[in-house]
Amino acid sequence: MKPTSIKSPMALVAAVASLALVAACGSGDEDASGSAGSPDKPVTIDYWSWMPGTKETAEAFNKSQKNVRVRFSEVPAGLAGGYDKLAKGVKAGNAPDVMNVEYQALPDLVTQGLIADSSELLGDTVKKAPQQVQDLVTLGGKQWAAPFDVAPQMMYYRKDLFEKHKIPVPKTWTEYAEAAEKIKKADSKARITAFWSDDTATWAALAQQAGATWYTAEGDSWKVDINDAATNKVADFWGGLVKDDLVFNHKAWSPESTKATADHRVYTRISASWGAGALKTEQPDQAGKWASVALPGWGDGKTGMVGGSSFAVVKDSKKAAAAAEFVTWATTSDEAVKARLAAGTSSALPADEKLRDVAKQSFDTAYFDGQDLYAAASEQVPNINAGWVWSPVHNATSVELTAALGKASDGDFSAALAKGQATAEKLIKDRGLKLAE
Repeated sequence: MKPTSIKSPMALVAAVASLALVAACGSGDEDASGSAGSPDKPVTIDYWSWMPGTKETAEAFNKSQKNVRVRFSEVPAGLAGGYDKLAKGVKAGNAPDVMNVEYQALPDLVTQGLIADSSELLGDTVKKAPQQVQDLVTLGGKQWAAPFDVAPQMMYYRKDLFEKHKIPVPKTWTEYAEAAEKIKKADSKARITAFWSDDTATWAALAQQAGATWYTAEGDSWKVDINDAATNKVADFWGGLVKDDLVFNHKAWSPESTKATADHRVYTRISASWGAGALKTEQPDQAGKWASVALPGWGDGKTGMVGGSSFAVVKDSKKAAAAAEFVTWATTSDEAVKARLAAGTSSALPADEKLRDVAKQSFDTAYFDGQDLYAAASEQVPNINAGWVWSPVHNATSVELTAALGKASDGDFSAALAKGQATAEKLIKDRGLKLAE
């Protein structure tokens, strides 16, 4: 096959199709009768997750259904142990029937043979999501998971502090740097943000906004561009803010970051649509002080996407049809959205646009002074920069890149990006895939 530059996410599987087919082998028809439970003898499926509101989702499903029952188990977050637990479970024959999978992790889990091909069971459900999200769960022309949310990057800001110091809310990164200088001048102990410099997901989204594409399928080969010009532009910008002491350089979700925010020394948070729930949970005493706006940009109106998750049927499930009934309900029903968001710990933006009004009504926005967070986030979905795909080695690459970024306390992130580049290229070769020259 002659290598051809392919930027469409739908085409990424040219390089992994054979592995995807191996992963699917034997997983398409184990459960022809799995949904044939009855109120007297329901089918029980196992569901693993760590995400906010998912336990409540399972409980709501059990209250509304009689033929299928869900047994929920909380597991560590994906790269913190959840995905390793899944791999061991599949190998040992005691894996769950359903698991939540982040979009960036899906190609890796598919090529490891951990996820079932759910094209027939979930294909129609997948089509309810925006094309950008459909592309992230479609590999080799097959659907491997049903999307739950879409996660455009957003900026949360302390509107009271911006108003107090008469600082305009920045709309571009140039204005953001100017605001950072004004904030430090107005309050020497405060900074415009606690930059989570070791958070690979944040870096990927910022790079996507700037026009980067870390991974590209070229014919039957993979091209890696983690340290490309667009990503280095982002690195230079944030590195400059670190070196000029205009931001706190904190580890993601660290006690240090939480305390600085609690002490009113952090004016903005770079996050995503799901970040409202996280902020509300982390800083309950700052109700009414925060608001959400579009992420500052480079002048083209584009943004990136941070995370986002899907529901996947696990390979070798003997109850795949019953599992798909739960997945379909969890990703398309009003009741599921209400259950997931009502607790206030999650503010996930449903991928299915028809569910966003329900989401708006379910998540209490009193903390944000009643702001229509879902309208603000929905407006950014079409602005997510197209062409972004994830590689089948990104999970392992992310571990190495996170460690390297965490060591860049001086703001020189170039070495970390080079480390990520070299790691991804080696992992592609080690996985038996071709690396584009």
